[in-house]
Order: sequence, then structure tokens, then C-alpha cells
Amino acid sequence: MNPAQLKETTMNPASRTLARVTLPDSMDELTEMKPAELINTLMGKKAELRFKFIQENAAFVEELDI
Repeated sequence: MNPAQLKETTMNPASRTLARVTLPDSMDELTEMKPAELINTLMGKKAELRFKFIQENAAFVEELDI
């Protein structure tokens, strides 16, 4: 995302949306990934890893409030 897009979306309080994310107390309940690997998958530069994770785990969503 370029700086102009970031300013218009994520950094603009009038247009951004904040969502609370909660995780289980034990990472073992969440995924077989190690915490560092999970953070890299979800926050790293490789969008294809995020997309794959979402595709593989979308069926496990129990509550969605957006």
C-alpha cells in the first residue's frame, strides 16, 4: 500500500475500522504454527501466505461481527 492510500484509509480516523481480535489462552488451541511463524504469516510482506491462511481457516470462524 502506498503512503497516499495508507493516509486515506488506515490512518484516517473518519474512515478506518478497528476490530478487536481475541486469541485462546493457549496457542496450541489456535494453530499448529509456532507464534513467530503465525505472526510472520499474518503480518509479513507475503500477501499470498495471509491469503492461504485465511482460505484454510475461514471455515472455523464461529462469531463474525463486522
